[in-house]
Amino acid sequence: MNTIIYFLLAFGYFVLLIWGLALSKNNLWNLTNVLLLVIVGLVYDNLIIALGKFIGEGELLKGLSYPRFWLHALFTPTLILFAWSICNKLDLPWAKKTHWKVIFGFLTIGLILYELLTSVMNLELKANHENGVLNYESIESTSPVMVIFVTLVLLIVGIILLKKFHFPWLLIGTIIMILGSLLAIWMKTFPIMNILEILLITSLVLTKQLQVKESKIVG
Repeated sequence: MNTIIYFLLAFGYFVLLIWGLALSKNNLWNLTNVLLLVIVGLVYDNLIIALGKFIGEGELLKGLSYPRFWLHALFTPTLILFAWSICNKLDLPWAKKTHWKVIFGFLTIGLILYELLTSVMNLELKANHENGVLNYESIESTSPVMVIFVTLVLLIVGIILLKKFHFPWLLIGTIIMILGSLLAIWMKTFPIMNILEILLITSLVLTKQLQVKESKIVG
């Protein structure tokens, strides 16, 4: 059952990627498009997990699993740049100020370096057979610091967008993820966080859609 869920999640992320590319077709060189990199990482992540038991335990699956952690470390922190760039493109005055651009930029770089140094550089993987799924996971427990910072930034920007544009979806998506992290403590046999994560990413694509629509109105 869980294998089917991961295949569906991979397909769902692929659909979101196509949607995101369609929204970005007129302006690919835009910082809001870092979201596409995050989605690519999630397509790969869920697809490798779904294929795990078919590939089988061994060096091939282990080798294919390392990029899952690299992509997470390199791309997920860029959601901070996404959040700032959305506000900048929506012409929010505070986002136009140089010091905020610098703060968001350094925070993103800092979190990427933190993830690389603490989670990826000395990464060792072990096979994990659980609930009909075979994947490789880190032997060491990973720090939630990066995820906490990214979630906090998305939460704050979600509140700003609700207040300024009556746009609730980013805030709703972020709150769902926060509540999901609590549910995951009790739901050990079901990939609840993975399912709620795709709802968050959907809310981010909807946020990108808001920015595109507002830009057309202004233009």
